[in-house]
Amino acid sequence: MADPGRRKALADAFVAEFVESATWRATLAVLDGAFPGQGMATALSQRGDELRRTMDALDRRTMAKLGVPAWLDDAGMVFDLSAHLGVRAAREPMREPGRPRASRPYAGAFVVDTLDPLRYHRAVGGPRAPRDLRAEGVLPVPSAEDDDSGVVIVANLTSAGVRVLDSAALWRCAGRVVTGTLHEAARPETRQQVRRALWALRRVVFVDPDLGLGLCLQLDAERVPRCLLAFRVDRAEGAPRFVRP
Repeated sequence: MADPGRRKALADAFVAEFVESATWRATLAVLDGAFPGQGMATALSQRGDELRRTMDALDRRTMAKLGVPAWLDDAGMVFDLSAHLGVRAAREPMREPGRPRASRPYAGAFVVDTLDPLRYHRAVGGPRAPRDLRAEGVLPVPSAEDDDSGVVIVANLTSAGVRVLDSAALWRCAGRVVTGTLHEAARPETRQQVRRALWALRRVVFVDPDLGLGLCLQLDAERVPRCLLAFRVDRAEGAPRFVRP
């Protein structure tokens, strides 16, 4: 990652695959729900193929656009949330948070909303309503052959429990969220299902509506997680600003 050319090539390759994936489509569905009235899914789906040309490399100027201190390491981008730890979230929940639930707006990707577990995310353009997969007894576990599986997690990123979020910390946090969502002590079979889901997972997207921050990760061929894309959503401006290593 010390070579700027290699960083750009890795990010370009990630984005080229990401914007064609079910995880990207699930991300658009989540952004439409997290930032209502912005028409975000429509705007981004129309220019998804332009994302590689419009995203900026991380530097002091683009770091300011993200709204949090950020820098590079060997696995991509790192983010410092020190200023936000212990700060009361601007968006107050309507009720006491319950156990997160998983919805699956698209085959190959699922959504876990840790902030409002009773809100489900509808597939963009999909005719059917979002389903509570747990209530139906159908867990969104990808097959072992699936190499395009991902999860979009709506969360307060400060809940990851660390001040500095690098790719490894973000991937561990995603693993805890997925495990806590899919595993049920009363159903022993879910333990194996969780293992399968974690092993098949290739992409993770965190969306923090309070910070207006999104972080996108991918597991590479050596199973090393890399944060190769981030974005900031300014509610006044609407369209996210994308940043790569």
